[in-house]
Amino acid sequence: MRIPYLLSAATGLAACSNDVLGANGIPSRTLSLNVGQTLELTLQTIGPGEYASPPSISSTSVRFLDVMLVTPAVPAGVTQRFRFQAESPGRSIIMFQHSGQASDPGAGLTVHDTVEVH
Repeated sequence: MRIPYLLSAATGLAACSNDVLGANGIPSRTLSLNVGQTLELTLQTIGPGEYASPPSISSTSVRFLDVMLVTPAVPAGVTQRFRFQAESPGRSIIMFQHSGQASDPGAGLTVHDTVEVH
């Protein structure tokens, strides 16, 4: 079965800066950020397709910055790093929609994370 999946590693602060929270995608989780902090979410797929950009964001407390492919590429599928900026106090739900192919069991898969901005 070829379905999209998320890298499963613990959430942690990126070594380069306390202003960046780096997390490998784990669905249905809540992350906490301070205003001005950057969030980097890394998502990987198995098989065809990728996560659409920009993702859907439920409020203006978080702003989408960009997405880039992570290198080196893995043979299993695409790895993408999405970056967001915490803009104002509040709660945002970020929804990632996977494109896939119609014959792919993971096609149309939606992943969401909740971000609390303080």
